[in-house]
Amino acid sequence: MTAHLENMLHEKGARLLLADTSGTDTFAATRKFYAAKGYTEEARIKDFWEAGDDKVTFTKAL
Repeated sequence: MTAHLENMLHEKGARLLLADTSGTDTFAATRKFYAAKGYTEEARIKDFWEAGDDKVTFTKAL
């Protein structure tokens, strides 16, 4: 499904895809998923969602 979305966006001229998630242990599998799909952790904003819960932004060049 992600490959289909990436291909569609690329065909429409998109250059970069962003995915935001949480930095908590609950979302560890989500972060691992994005890394396995070729996304790079680009940014981490401490305590964004709430104290102790960082916003983690992944990017992938299309």
